[in-house]
Amino acid sequence: MAISSIFVVSDSTDVLTELCAGARSLANRVTAVVFSDEAGANALAGCGADSLFFCPTADAAPEDYASAIADEVKKESSAIVIVYNSIRGRQIAGKIGVYLDTAVLSSINEAEAADDKLFFRRVVYGGTAQRKEYFTKPYGVVTVGSGIFECNATGQTAASISPLTAAPQAGVKLVSRNEKTEGTVNLVAAKRIVDVGRGLAAEEDLAMCRSLAEALGGEVGCSRPVAENNKWMPKSSYLGITGVQVKPELLIALGVSGQVQHIGGINKSKVIVAINKDKAAPIFKNADFGLVGDMYKIVPALIEKL
Repeated sequence: MAISSIFVVSDSTDVLTELCAGARSLANRVTAVVFSDEAGANALAGCGADSLFFCPTADAAPEDYASAIADEVKKESSAIVIVYNSIRGRQIAGKIGVYLDTAVLSSINEAEAADDKLFFRRVVYGGTAQRKEYFTKPYGVVTVGSGIFECNATGQTAASISPLTAAPQAGVKLVSRNEKTEGTVNLVAAKRIVDVGRGLAAEEDLAMCRSLAEALGGEVGCSRPVAENNKWMPKSSYLGITGVQVKPELLIALGVSGQVQHIGGINKSKVIVAINKDKAAPIFKNADFGLVGDMYKIVPALIEKL
C-alpha cells in the first residue's frame, strides 16, 4: 500500500460502501465519516471501514464539522481524505483542505498506488485532457463521484462506531428542511442503461425509452440538457463528468451527440451501442456498435424483438 490511512467523508449514505471499497484498495486503514445520528451510523457499520465517526446534524450543517474532521486526520502522520463529489461535499472538501493546509483535487476519475505514492487522474481543459497528480504534503483531499470504484465490501467486519467528539463550528443555523420528492435510481449499480439525449423530440417519448430499458432489465439515464435544460428527468439521472459516472455491461445511447462532458461519464461501459440519425455525431467514435437512423423507427422494432 502507498499510504497507511484514508478517511472517507460522504454526505450521502448511498455511495459510502463504494467509496470505502476504493479506499480499502489503496490504504491499510479506512475511517468513514457520516452525517447522521447513532442509529443511522449503526446501520452503516458494514460499509467496509475499520472505524466510523458520526456527526449529528440536527442543529448543524455537515460543513460545520470540517475543522473537527481535520483534527481527526491530523492524528495520523499522513492521510488522504476522500470526499463524495456532491455540491455539499465540495464545500466540505474545500474547508478540510484549508484546515489541513493542503490542496484539493476535484472530480478524480482514477486512483492508483505506485512508487510509494498515490496518483490521481482527473479530466482537465473541459474534458480534452487527463492530468495525473500526487500530493507532496503529508495530507491531501480529493473529491470522488460515484461509479469510480468497484463496490465490494464482502468479508468486511463491522466498523467500530463512535461520535465525532469535537463540536461543530456552526456558521449557519438550520431553520427547516424540505426533502426533495423526485424519484431516483441507482444508475451506478445498473448493468444495462438506456442513455437518452437531445435527439428525443418530446417528454412523452420517454415512455418509449423506459419500455426499452424495461425490456433490457435496465434503467434510464440521460445527457445533461435533458435534465437541466428540458427538465424532463431528475438531475440525478444525467450522465457525465459533472453528473453520474457509470460502467454498465451495456449502454444504449439514443439521440446522444457524444460531447466530451457526457462521454466522460459513460466511457467505462463495457459495450456502447449508439443510435443517431446524424452519421457525423461524435458518439460514433466512442461506440462499439453504431446505427445511423431514426430512433423512432428503430427503438419500437428493437422492443418488439426483445
